[in-house]
Amino acid sequence: MMKKILAVILVLTMSLTLLAGCGGNGSGSNDETTYNLTVVNHDSTTSMGELYVETLFNKISEESGGRLTFTYYPGGSLFGGTESIDAVKDGSADICWWITSFYGGVFPISEFINLCANGINSASMGTAVLEDMIAEIPECAAEYDNWHVLAAHSTSVAPISTVGTKIETPADFKGLQIRAAGTIPTMYINALGATAISMPTSDVYESLSKGVISGMANDWHNIDCFNLYEPIDYCLDVSVNLVSGGLLMNNDKYNSLPDDLKAIIDKYCGSGFASAMAGYWWDSCNFWVADEMRENGVEVYEPSQELYDYMYSEEITSGVHESYIKYLNDAGLDGQAIYDKCMEIVARYTDEYADIFDTEFNYADWDMDTVADYQ
Repeated sequence: MMKKILAVILVLTMSLTLLAGCGGNGSGSNDETTYNLTVVNHDSTTSMGELYVETLFNKISEESGGRLTFTYYPGGSLFGGTESIDAVKDGSADICWWITSFYGGVFPISEFINLCANGINSASMGTAVLEDMIAEIPECAAEYDNWHVLAAHSTSVAPISTVGTKIETPADFKGLQIRAAGTIPTMYINALGATAISMPTSDVYESLSKGVISGMANDWHNIDCFNLYEPIDYCLDVSVNLVSGGLLMNNDKYNSLPDDLKAIIDKYCGSGFASAMAGYWWDSCNFWVADEMRENGVEVYEPSQELYDYMYSEEITSGVHESYIKYLNDAGLDGQAIYDKCMEIVARYTDEYADIFDTEFNYADWDMDTVADYQ
């Protein structure tokens, strides 16, 4: 509670300062007021997630000539992962990077990206699918009515990493206790024959080290962020699920900015550039985080055809997908119609992203000057 009070005081103080400097909302092009925006992130200071946020907004600040500045609060230092979207909604913070796994039921349609074995093979593909879902499914767009969406994207895929046991056949899942994040991955891990264990990522390292769990389904980005490559022996390079999320901004704060500054934000965040950048950055984790694993003695391997066919068979996935449709129905939505539309969107991108990991790439290769390609 104290953190929230302090945050509100901070935001109000900055807002009063800005109004005093410009005498209004500063919509004119001659306004030289500096606007400082608070950016909250549950990811750690050294994480790629925070690096993405700061790289993007520092570029925007540079282009604004310093009239837009950003103050960063990573690692949940101001608001934690389960608090950030509400803080942005009520104006206690201006911008947040968030993921839907913290907010089960709040963005049920967007959670389609989190659905196991839905045909999405990468963060870039998941990002393209999510953007089309928001554009083409009114109920999905309505999930974001309380915020200004700066970027909607997918995180990297989650492989299955284990201690001691190398999963080579369907029978190898039996007896394993595998950490899974959220209802949908839990159902999928249980369907495979293992026992899904729910726990926050911050507890996974110790639980793996002490034998409390025998494996985890954590995405490549989190494996790096929490050094989870250290306690494991094997990494089955499959796509269990992804997670949707992105960057949200307070509606009133965005609308209060001068038009020329909104135009700069829109150039990077309203064009699809920030979303595509995120997809590329998170997909690159598949390469360099796997290298971190190998450097720590982890065997990274692909499933045999037998194992792959089992994991993505209708026998395993049908019940999980039916449960997701029921989840939408329980939210007062037409679950089957929305599911069918989402799968239709997935199908349009299947060929485009089929070979995305055939050539290695790194997030550092992303060119911030390509923004003009998205105009």
